[in-house]
Amino acid sequence: MKNLATRVLFVLRKYFLRILIFSIVFLLVFCLWSYMASPRSSSVVLTFTYPNASEGLFPNGSYFNAYDIFTDDIIENGIRNAGLEGMVNTGKIADEISILPRSNASLLTTQFVVTYNAEYDDQLGAVSAEGLLHSIVYAYIDHFHNTYSNDQLVLNLNIMDEEKMEYIDYVRYYDSALNQLKKYLRSQQDNNKDFVSSDGTTFQELINILDRYRLTSLKEIEAIITERGVTHDRNAYIARLNYELWDKSNNYTLNRNMQELYNNILKDYESELTSVVFVPALDSKREFYMSKTKVGIDNYSMKVTNYEEVAEEIRRQIDKTSLNISTIEDPVNTSMAAVNTQRVDNSLAILKEQIDATMNEIRIVEKEYSKYKNHNYVTMTPVVPDVTERIGLKYAILFTVILDAVLVTVLAFLKREKKASEEVEK
Repeated sequence: MKNLATRVLFVLRKYFLRILIFSIVFLLVFCLWSYMASPRSSSVVLTFTYPNASEGLFPNGSYFNAYDIFTDDIIENGIRNAGLEGMVNTGKIADEISILPRSNASLLTTQFVVTYNAEYDDQLGAVSAEGLLHSIVYAYIDHFHNTYSNDQLVLNLNIMDEEKMEYIDYVRYYDSALNQLKKYLRSQQDNNKDFVSSDGTTFQELINILDRYRLTSLKEIEAIITERGVTHDRNAYIARLNYELWDKSNNYTLNRNMQELYNNILKDYESELTSVVFVPALDSKREFYMSKTKVGIDNYSMKVTNYEEVAEEIRRQIDKTSLNISTIEDPVNTSMAAVNTQRVDNSLAILKEQIDATMNEIRIVEKEYSKYKNHNYVTMTPVVPDVTERIGLKYAILFTVILDAVLVTVLAFLKREKKASEEVEK
């Protein structure tokens, strides 16, 4: 061991200048190579701060798995957004992206370091590794907002084929769907009354548009349908209305009979049904006193009133249904059926086009609002390397020291072999 140390010191003294020059050259070459390769590597910190993040859950309660974040669809969207569609392979890019937990992450957040190391055969063109990685991460953030924002099922109007249902049903469906959408937008407005989209649109303006469709356009179309007896299938619709008329008539008779029954009970058994109780009440001076009430008669009188009100409402529906049947069967409306139908079709087509355009606008505003509201739920922070990291100085010094140690050891070993050979020759 002593001889080895002696030979090492001898080599260092004899070849110090050469080893120093070699070390400097190797260090410079390594740093230059690292600097040239640094644009093909990029890292970001992805931070999740929604309430369930620290519990290892997604916002919907499902288990969080960081390694399942970047699916092929998300990477494909990122590649497309970076303008590299068809130039790089999705699977290969996915293999070159690594996701590791950040060691100094706070307990209240979930942080991951996402790194992309581009291989030299990746044809990125004018796009840097940093640009591609950012594009992919932004594609994921968009996916996150679209997946875990408020339930947007209400934003999808599943319009049925108007040829398969009556015009009046089509109008009623639109009215119901738009009213539901209005309530949704109203709730969004209540959550944040000051929100304004990037193009200056507010939830109230969208609500006003929906009200105009419901209270103006749809009402005008409904008036044409009911006043002109417009139908898709005249005979089938009349048969349906006759059935509804029969059903309503039965309900009307039932409610009138129940009204008469309770009226007779009140007349025949008023004294037996009457019981007096005292209940607390407030007088005009806002002072409490005990009020007497006949609970038996009040209860049965209420039943009489309820059945009467229901019967009257059914009577109004019967009159309306009967009028609808008469309107449809009117000879004038029958002869003008084609003209009236074309007018309703044109009006519905225009309204549908307007609603479709408004729905697209609502989806854009809703997506923007979701990002605005949840902008801190998932964020990306670029990792900007300093100069020493870009040139790989730490690794350059480490590899230089290791290489110098190996070189000195080899020279010392060769020195020993040379000395042993000389002794053998003597």
